[in-house]
Amino acid sequence: MSRYIRTEFNRNQVGFIPESYDDKIADDNPVRVIDALIDSLDMEKLGFTYATPKKTGRKPYDPKDMCKLYTYGYFEGIRSSRKLEKECHRNVEVMWLLKNLKPDFKTIADFRKDNKQSLTNLFKQFSSICKELGLYGKEMIAVDGSKFRANNSRRKNYTKGKVKKQIAHFEESANKYMELLAASDDFESNETVKLSKEEILAKIADAKKKIEELTELGKRIEEEGEISITDPDARHMGTSNNGTDISHNVQIAVDSEHHLVVAVDVVSSPADQGQLYNISSKAKEELELSLEDELIVLADKGYYTGEELQECEKHNMTTIVARPKLATPNGEEGYSKDKFIYNREDNSYTCPQGHKLPCKSKESTKNKKYTNYKACRSCPVKKKCTNAERGRQIIRGPLEEIYERADERYFENKELYKQRQMIVEHVFGTIKRGLGFSYFLLRGNEKVKAESSMHFFVYNLKRVINLMGAKKLTEYFKACILLHFLNITKNKQKWVQNVILSCPNVA
Repeated sequence: MSRYIRTEFNRNQVGFIPESYDDKIADDNPVRVIDALIDSLDMEKLGFTYATPKKTGRKPYDPKDMCKLYTYGYFEGIRSSRKLEKECHRNVEVMWLLKNLKPDFKTIADFRKDNKQSLTNLFKQFSSICKELGLYGKEMIAVDGSKFRANNSRRKNYTKGKVKKQIAHFEESANKYMELLAASDDFESNETVKLSKEEILAKIADAKKKIEELTELGKRIEEEGEISITDPDARHMGTSNNGTDISHNVQIAVDSEHHLVVAVDVVSSPADQGQLYNISSKAKEELELSLEDELIVLADKGYYTGEELQECEKHNMTTIVARPKLATPNGEEGYSKDKFIYNREDNSYTCPQGHKLPCKSKESTKNKKYTNYKACRSCPVKKKCTNAERGRQIIRGPLEEIYERADERYFENKELYKQRQMIVEHVFGTIKRGLGFSYFLLRGNEKVKAESSMHFFVYNLKRVINLMGAKKLTEYFKACILLHFLNITKNKQKWVQNVILSCPNVA
């Protein structure tokens, strides 16, 4: 007798009790939230293709059904159109969600390709829903960037040095074939030549053609700095594991209240420098904050640039940004610039040894110079301060006051700054490990923005389900559908939605 757990189940036996797909989907299953959410959206307003079907021709798939399929796929870490097609045939949740529709992989892939902006709008629309639900604190955000591998191989990425190296290789190859051609006057009698004259000429022509192509590519690189053939917007970037790859830099802003992503952008710049105001202003706009409304912005030292800090100040965004470590003349033991105290009263600096460095530049000079060479000559710790024979000089640029205010805010709010990691860094970890998004499938800036927006929309959806519960959220979206159908006014609509959300029996 078998000692294993067995059942009397017969695969060929017809069930006696009829069972619907709906019976197999639990009330608190997130797939019900996806279904109700997408049904509550105005697909035409979001710009989806076939949102209003034509009266003639072949019937298209409803964009709501396709959007449900993609949302479910990204929710479960399934991005491939072929894998999504397979799920339509075997996954009960997908069969329930699509009412047993089975689009082929080409149709699935085309939907994502043809609705780039609409998928970006979907992220923004869900952000609006989060605002209605009061899930954004609107007081503080944390920003960060992370590299995601592009759909472009290293072989198809060119820099000035790489082009120069390849041109030299093909020139050498062409010269070798030219020498072989010159040394082989009598091809019939020369047994050392394994190629015919026509084959050698073809090899030379191929090498020259490649040199011409690379020369043209080199001219473009002079203007652009770097070129990726497959994905023109991808660039060679450093990655978190100290390696390099052809990537895109994904920038996000996360609200501190419930760690929901407020704004997403994808840039070709490998560094975060120059992105602070860009992503912060997008977040402020998304949160519907006016110029008078203050927004605290937390960012790491990669965002520390005077121009960006100044722009944020102009638009009432209070930045708390870590300062990069300043260079010192003699390593750890030396005196960096921050050890010199600026005296606004007499426009001078005081060095760590107490000597004053007066300004030596004219008032109109942009970058002013401060020196006291006499004091430097007799200073006992000169080597700790500078290697220059004459002595130390301090340069004060036009944005120095911006830096000083930023540094003061950072040192006064170190405890607040510590929240940055908890707010924003785990988001990328969840996206990469939990949702399987560490590389792009699509190519080109517009498409990768849509792809990343879709991932962060799903991340936010998961967060909201965890915060509110699937059953309550499903009822909320069903109420939205009903209120829209009945054309109920906005004030009445909000009142009914609040009743749904506060209902104790919808947990």
